[in-house]
Amino acid sequence: MKEVMKDYFGRFIDKWMEYNNSLPQIAWNEDVDEFIYLGEEDENGYICWKPMEKGVEFSFDEIESQYNVQLHDSVKQYFNSYWFLELTGWISSYNINLHPVIPGIETDYFISLVKDYAESKEDIFKFIPIGFESNGMLIVLDNNTGEILVEDFELNEYKQITNSLENLISQFKFRCEK
Repeated sequence: MKEVMKDYFGRFIDKWMEYNNSLPQIAWNEDVDEFIYLGEEDENGYICWKPMEKGVEFSFDEIESQYNVQLHDSVKQYFNSYWFLELTGWISSYNINLHPVIPGIETDYFISLVKDYAESKEDIFKFIPIGFESNGMLIVLDNNTGEILVEDFELNEYKQITNSLENLISQFKFRCEK
């Protein structure tokens, strides 16, 4: 997972530099630990950032023991590989935003999201929300198989996108390509 993310971030930064002649920028957030930011906030409230390999691992023991569930290993690897503020891309016709791993905010936010989602599904952890697509549908990971699916919450339907989180990230394009 770490190598796939390293490759993605290399491509992401290259593409950002190609179009914007700078590192990626994002709106300043005072709740974010500042070490991920580079430079100063600009007049529009944006600041450059750069993904950073994590030096500490988060333990998911609390949520796993509280709900008597084992989270899929790819979810743990994803949240323990890098600090980053954005991970987006196109796959097929889907414009996907995966949940960022933000220093000072994650993984508490993710755990809260997973708990709320599981409660809406009667405490069943079959699917783990890992992002969303531009039409507002959730991107979920099948907690048993690791497959990535789009969830239509209203219809309670799922459509497979790819067979793993690593494949999803490695297949991301930076624009819709047919």
